[in-house]
Amino acid sequence: MKFKKFASLALAAVLTTGLMTGCGNSKDASSEEIVTEIKEPVEITFWHAMNGDLEKTLQKLTDKFMEENKNITVTLQNQSSYPELQQKITATTASPKDLPTLTQAYPHWMINAMQDDLLVDLKPYIENETIGDKNYEDILEGFRTASEIDGKIYGMPFNKSTEVIWYNKTLFEELGLKVPTTFEEFAEVSKTITEKKGIVGAGFDSLNNFYTTYLKNKGVDFNKDTDVTGKESVEAANYYLEGIKEGYFRIAGTDMYLSGPFANETLGMYVGSNAGESFVKQGVGDKFEVGVAAYPAESAMQQGTDLYVFNNASAEQKTAAFEYLKFLSATENQITWGIETGYIPATKSAIESDEYKNSGSLVASVLKEATSKNLFINEVAAGVDSAYNESKVVMEDILSDVKSDVKSKLEAYKNTLTGIYE
Repeated sequence: MKFKKFASLALAAVLTTGLMTGCGNSKDASSEEIVTEIKEPVEITFWHAMNGDLEKTLQKLTDKFMEENKNITVTLQNQSSYPELQQKITATTASPKDLPTLTQAYPHWMINAMQDDLLVDLKPYIENETIGDKNYEDILEGFRTASEIDGKIYGMPFNKSTEVIWYNKTLFEELGLKVPTTFEEFAEVSKTITEKKGIVGAGFDSLNNFYTTYLKNKGVDFNKDTDVTGKESVEAANYYLEGIKEGYFRIAGTDMYLSGPFANETLGMYVGSNAGESFVKQGVGDKFEVGVAAYPAESAMQQGTDLYVFNNASAEQKTAAFEYLKFLSATENQITWGIETGYIPATKSAIESDEYKNSGSLVASVLKEATSKNLFINEVAAGVDSAYNESKVVMEDILSDVKSDVKSKLEAYKNTLTGIYE
């Protein structure tokens, strides 16, 4: 995909970082010799937004890395939350010398950094004869391609997830229901649950994911050229609205996530992140048996962040950071990450390993099928992420009123997009 020049994002605030990242160096690997051996101590800083048990696992893996790489010190710097991390990255790109060595980020956050040559192209490192990553191709293609842009590799997959169906297996067996594999089947099974049990059949946790994934499965990519008043867009809105009208669909609304109603047995199934497994298990307890299945369509959205290295780092820091990324993406460590966090292991060999399959994770049993689907992200281009976020607002507006005029609300959305993409 090609980028066009566009204005830098407005700075959210003036942030004092006080972070030391070593010698400034704006050269990338294509214009300097890659250091292939860390002979002297080097420190790299890593901005992230992992909290609780996620941060504990990250620290454990980082400690293991440093034990194996005595000359490299990785300093983890928690930025509190995704919004805080995004804001800090955006603000600090105006002063590249204050950037960390590497950061966790969604691809859409890094558009300006890519455009302004602030990121290291990892491809020369991956292909290097001495320190290259021979296991790179083992990373799931859908995860790899998210950061492969214009022939460069900007990021390495980190905490990845996709959407799956969480369903009440006990209820399905009682009613003799088959797990749906298409949107049409999803609606039919939902209707049956509502008719026979008097509860809402199903819902989708993320309305913007539902909207853009529905379009993708109808052959429409979500970008600045998407006609949101077109046939497929109207069909997406009406698909969900019809279920709301008939009582067999609901949205998360004030519950925030559908795992709550699901656990309380007022919802038969729902589409949500595979990373929500711990919340599902905790909520359900021993009330009923939980089932999990792949997304009910050919294409499913891949979610989660990648890891990026900044060009301000010294040559030694870049190599140290690459060694750290290579370590985190290794199969053994991806198994640990997947088991302890609930995120999808990034490599095929980790997903297919007996250790992961027998870990007790419900998701592990369906990941091979779930990740064999067309995993996609929306185009990494200016305005697309804002347009994607706005689609949630539009869908909420449409679905909050059973008498919604879908076409007029999508026309209003089209007008909003005009301002976003200008």
